[in-house]
Amino acid sequence: MVLMRHYIHHPSLLLLGPQWGWMGVNLFFVLSGFLITSILLRLTDRRGALKIFYVRRSLRLFPLYFLALLVYFVASASVGTPQPVKTVLLYISFNQAFLPPLMTHLKIVPHPDWVVMGFGVLWSLSVEEYFYILWAPLVTFTRARRATLLTILALILLLTPWTRYFYPDPKGGQELFLAQVDSLAAGCVVAILWWDHGHVWRARLQLYARWLYGCVAALIALAIGIDFATSITKRSVLDQRIFNATDYTVLWLAWSLWLLVTLAVSGTSGVMPRFLRLPSLRWLGRISYCLYIVHYPIYLALRNYLPHSVALVTGLAAALGISALSWRYFEGPIARWKQQAFRYPMASQPEVPC
Repeated sequence: MVLMRHYIHHPSLLLLGPQWGWMGVNLFFVLSGFLITSILLRLTDRRGALKIFYVRRSLRLFPLYFLALLVYFVASASVGTPQPVKTVLLYISFNQAFLPPLMTHLKIVPHPDWVVMGFGVLWSLSVEEYFYILWAPLVTFTRARRATLLTILALILLLTPWTRYFYPDPKGGQELFLAQVDSLAAGCVVAILWWDHGHVWRARLQLYARWLYGCVAALIALAIGIDFATSITKRSVLDQRIFNATDYTVLWLAWSLWLLVTLAVSGTSGVMPRFLRLPSLRWLGRISYCLYIVHYPIYLALRNYLPHSVALVTGLAAALGISALSWRYFEGPIARWKQQAFRYPMASQPEVPC
């Protein structure tokens, strides 16, 4: 969905789907909240678990991230626009999640545009990092007390839409940690509910799966309707504020319901489980971290020299090829070593490297 949003810009195609590819980011946050919380619930009261959690997360994310930053900085300097120290500090500390995107993209980071936008896509990883830093100790130190965790998550879900509504610059606050934390919180709620009640709910959710997937489709249609109603270009400040407060809320509701139903039907012969088990989709998921980092700057760089359609095809092929090589020779070996050297203190390991 994000690839479509970044790559397809032809006006005749936008309204057919790519225009709303940004909704995939909210799905990513919901899935991340679910995954991380599920791991942390398994590790409650296990000695050394929090330390191992952070080591494993660091080994998964940091090597490729900092290698990509090095390439970006060197490439930018090689074309005559060396990045200032404040830009380097901003990105190595993951502080994109706390600075307005307009400041990050236009004031701190100079041109060329492929560097500006190439850096720009990393805001969601910044949100992720601070989620790990804040949420993992909270689950551990409260010993995963459900009442405490669910109260905190409920407050986040209630307050975050108002944060987006009242943010001083309504066009500049969508990519901040405090503006997107409700999607992460929604995934955390699904994890807790599924951990405690999934065995009871599974049969009932399977029975009504088609209807519930219909509800998901209706919620996504509502999000698109809100986008239209507030004008896709968000011409007024009020339109932008209404969109910020409502659309992201509808989306985390949609993706949370989708996740809950999909968990219930997993392992069955339903359409969704069979789709998610496709080898091509599993392969794409495996290389998706590198693909997320490299796809847009490659495309933008090529677009400066090639026709749009040629740049799109060539850029996608290059991004897929680099990502596949990264997994085979860089990320994969690190993941396998991580799995052996830093095993969670539990019989069943929640993350499989390949």
